[in-house]
Amino acid sequence: MMNNAKEKNNRLLIAFIFIIMILSAISDNVRGIFVPSFKSDFSVSNTQIGTIIVIGSIGYIIFSYLGGILCEIIGHKKVLLIGTGFMTLSLITLSQSPNFIILLIGMFLLNAGWSLIGISINTMVPLLAAGFNAILMNLIHFSYGIGATITQKATGTLLYKGIDWRSIYLYIAILFGIVFITFIPVKTPFIRKAQKDSKIDYGYIFKNKVLYFYMIGLGLYVSSEMATSNWFVNYMKEAYNISENVGTYYTTVFFGIFALGRLFGGFIVEKLGTTKSVLISSVLAFFFYALGIILGEKGLFVIALSGLFFAITFPTLILTVSNVFRKNSAYAVGIITMATSAISMAMNFFMGWLNDAMGVRYAYYTIPICLFISAFFIFLIHKNSSKREKQ
Repeated sequence: MMNNAKEKNNRLLIAFIFIIMILSAISDNVRGIFVPSFKSDFSVSNTQIGTIIVIGSIGYIIFSYLGGILCEIIGHKKVLLIGTGFMTLSLITLSQSPNFIILLIGMFLLNAGWSLIGISINTMVPLLAAGFNAILMNLIHFSYGIGATITQKATGTLLYKGIDWRSIYLYIAILFGIVFITFIPVKTPFIRKAQKDSKIDYGYIFKNKVLYFYMIGLGLYVSSEMATSNWFVNYMKEAYNISENVGTYYTTVFFGIFALGRLFGGFIVEKLGTTKSVLISSVLAFFFYALGIILGEKGLFVIALSGLFFAITFPTLILTVSNVFRKNSAYAVGIITMATSAISMAMNFFMGWLNDAMGVRYAYYTIPICLFISAFFIFLIHKNSSKREKQ
């Protein structure tokens, strides 16, 4: 009976995780579609739009670090609830923002909430799915891809029909509030702590060179994914005079096959091995993205197709952290995601500045450059950690 109750709780918890990931993806990815509206409503430049990304990333960085510690101390469910609460509050703030400063505060809170949700979920999976971690992790992140895909075309259509970005944020806030309330009574006592020994061994973590390979490799990968979400619609509009409604067709394709990649990617990872699969995928992502930009307007669909090769990188690499860091893995994940967000913040702000300084066509080459360097560090992770993984 005890095992049955535990399995029931697992299934219920996983269902909530899927819903929370979908809503988080919607919240996270509407920002890029709203960039032209932000610029118009608040009379701001591309560089100031980069400031939105910086402020949001600062929130993510701070709470990624705190989230790793909190998971060790108060448990995953409480961290997940706090993150969901933050998301609800942030979306209400964004929907009511009268000026650019309040918008920045809302973005800070949004990313703070998303970081807590991400940390709790990414470190919870190994406790829920012994034997098929890679499959479950990619399936959970597949739900993020579903949310991102739904967001692109649906948001473009809503804007086209005259529903403004404030109303869209408010609708999402209502959905998050419902999830927050219904998730409170869910019982998950069997994952109250990630580890019995919560004392953090800083030397063990920071003296391992692979930690820094993760930081740079994941940081530049996430920079590319976030830059696509934040700047792709803006790139199409300014470089080729493509409207938001038409531009979201390409972002829908990108995130749609991105989601499919995560749906089936876990099974490929189980066959080929974790870091080997990610290495191959990251090289192909670089090739398709670079080719798409070189081809110009005719290459927009090629860029969209690169989403397939983005799919498995983040969830699979995060999953391998627990293989490299056998103890304090939640804290290690927190440190890695904190650094990842810092790098992504810097690169996206840099892209905003480049858009103004050099024009969007040249600035957009930043993305394949990041993918190329990321692939190199993923190779180093593979080389240094493959002996510890089950290939």
